[in-house]
Amino acid sequence: CACSECPYMKMNTLEKLYNCMLYEQPEILVPEAVRLKAYESVARMLELSK
Repeated sequence: CACSECPYMKMNTLEKLYNCMLYEQPEILVPEAVRLKAYESVARMLELSK
């Protein structure tokens, strides 16, 4: 799979993940309409996985 060679994934490090979780940064703001559409999709996927 070419996914393991993604240059953007290589930019992630354990230190960056740690700092992100520790300081809750960067904050990502999602419009409510987008959030609701995404929630519907995730809820359907979870339902199908049962």
